[in-house]
Amino acid sequence: MMELVNVYNSGAALVKQIAETELPDQALALWALGQEGFLVKWKKKTILFDPYLSNWVYELSGPPWSRAFETPLEPSDCLDVDYVVCSHHHEDHMDKLTLQAIGKSAKTRFIAPKAHLPLLKEWGLRDDQLIGISHGQALELENGIRLEAFAAKHEQFEQDEAGEHKFLGFVASFCGIHLYHAGDTVGFPELVTWLQSRQIDVALLPINGRDFVRNEQGIVGNCNYREAVEIAVQIHADLLIPMHYGLFPHNDENPAYFVDYIQRNYPAKKFHMFAPGERFIYMK
Repeated sequence: MMELVNVYNSGAALVKQIAETELPDQALALWALGQEGFLVKWKKKTILFDPYLSNWVYELSGPPWSRAFETPLEPSDCLDVDYVVCSHHHEDHMDKLTLQAIGKSAKTRFIAPKAHLPLLKEWGLRDDQLIGISHGQALELENGIRLEAFAAKHEQFEQDEAGEHKFLGFVASFCGIHLYHAGDTVGFPELVTWLQSRQIDVALLPINGRDFVRNEQGIVGNCNYREAVEIAVQIHADLLIPMHYGLFPHNDENPAYFVDYIQRNYPAKKFHMFAPGERFIYMK
């Protein structure tokens, strides 16, 4: 049985750190939660992107989908989060157990592709908790927070019968700070075009890649480390944060390849590698 790796910060200590983190207007705090899960705090508002805080994939599919490290936060630690944003319905991004638990919160609202709202309702989330979003749509949230959605290619575009994209990425704007959370996607020219005018400060992009062996196992792929770096360079992102690595060893890429590529080709490009549960503060 694999021994789970200790995380940087977790449990009550992490909950306390999140609550006590105070920020000026031109700063964001980010906590890495594993896979593509990030908690973002601006002023006193919190947004949770793609939280996978359970062992739901393993419970559904068994080996080899074991977590390489424990979740830094439990779903019950997240009942004070303002928004949960899900990029698409794969269990490590739209996690039924996590969302049902956070759904007990009286304040949290859940934002997801419109194509997946019926499933979220099946899971017990209420209409008044749910906000659907489509490719090209922007939502004005609280206190100057804006969320804009862009279609993602989880190898391919997928749409439902109504034409709603099933895979989305998001640009979250916080009064002049622009964060892009790619969800699961490969690189494609339109994505660069859409993002070039958004003045992205922080770009979170997957790096686990794709290959024939994983495709044969039904594992849908993402950007590899080269694509992630080149996208960040072409959209002029100030800071690149790689994600979607380290949690499932059989669907992974060595992050050292990412570091080597960016250092060899773009040594002036800023990036940050997270430890699970780590806090990082970005100042504009």
